[in-house]
Amino acid sequence: MDYYENIIRREEDGKLSIIKNGKRLCLDFDTDSIKAVVGKNSKKGVIIEKSFELDLPDGLYKDGEISDIDQLSYLLTSGLSMNGLSQIETHAVINSSKIIMREVTFPRVSKEEIEGIINYQLEEYIPINPEDYVVQYLSIGTRIEDGIEKLLLMLIGIPRSIIMSHMTVLKNSNLKPEVLDYQGNSIGKLISYGGMINETYPTGKTIALLDIGSDTSSISIVSEGIIRISRITEGGLNQILDSIVSRNVDINRNYLEEFLLNIEDISKKPADDPKAISIYDSFRESLFNILDKIEMIFRYYKTREVSNEINLLLLHGKISRINGIEKLFRDFYDVDAVILKSFENIQMKGEMNIYANAVGGLIRINEVKK
Repeated sequence: MDYYENIIRREEDGKLSIIKNGKRLCLDFDTDSIKAVVGKNSKKGVIIEKSFELDLPDGLYKDGEISDIDQLSYLLTSGLSMNGLSQIETHAVINSSKIIMREVTFPRVSKEEIEGIINYQLEEYIPINPEDYVVQYLSIGTRIEDGIEKLLLMLIGIPRSIIMSHMTVLKNSNLKPEVLDYQGNSIGKLISYGGMINETYPTGKTIALLDIGSDTSSISIVSEGIIRISRITEGGLNQILDSIVSRNVDINRNYLEEFLLNIEDISKKPADDPKAISIYDSFRESLFNILDKIEMIFRYYKTREVSNEINLLLLHGKISRINGIEKLFRDFYDVDAVILKSFENIQMKGEMNIYANAVGGLIRINEVKK
């Protein structure tokens, strides 16, 4: 199967693991950096042997679009060389507001018939030009309609231009591309495969994974190991920092970033320090503006079924490096919130909260042979 056709696939009779033996590299593309992990299978689960981050200049990568393929290829090649990597089988994880997800029902037919319907009747389910997108599906259960049990599928369409540009970068960087995944799917697989979270939280209930990135925020809702919602909203850490700087002329960006990374607890209002109090108030107000947008997605999920609820907020991404940030989320949503630190079935010494998407991107489906 061609690389760009092997985007996502969750076989109902499959087993989650890293396909084949040997090491795999996974790259998670984001606005300001590429997060990379190298991992392999073991009897104890997935072992992450290496993790590192490659910074990207402003404007080079945004919302899944690459402005200069040659420059990104050069930066990636240089970063891989510094970490002793070349000619390795590679998975990649992307995210973009242009990715389309649609939950639909199909008759109970074979996998071959499902693929035929998607190929020839796609426009009946998603209003897109089939030539511009690569569409695959996830099986997420069944639903009763008019007394008839039907298959419940999640159709996921990724612009072909985004797929091909990433494939070009990987090939230009002397890598062996195997799989292109999208962030919602990779994080859903991580929840399904990972086991106990932070040695405390089981994965059987409904978990909302929140990644407040540089310019956008990614929200994925996983229920009983199956992804139900995956969305991107505008607003991220850059907007929060810019808002604080605009309100405080004596605070520059470098000082602010250093302050936030070293603060003991962002949820506690400082005492007797006007500059710290101003940062706290501005940060809280700007963050809550983003959380308001996320709340609309939560409401949509909860109103779809009477039984829908969210049991845990799991924070990852850049903002999760700020001490005490989970307490602000907990207070705002009145739901238990924690920063992702570990999974029972993943052995990793680095920051799981930063590399979660890349780790999930390593996990694939090994089909059960019949």
